[in-house]
Amino acid sequence: MKALKKRKIRKAIARRTKEVEKHQVNKAWRNIFVQAGIIK
Repeated sequence: MKALKKRKIRKAIARRTKEVEKHQVNKAWRNIFVQAGIIK
């Protein structure tokens, strides 16, 4: 039971970090475009 719970928590954390990374990458690209003057 304990091992299963640990695995679930680890999976949840991994999913959350993936979402955060995706969000940060999108933000980084937007900043690059803004600096290049593509998006005002």
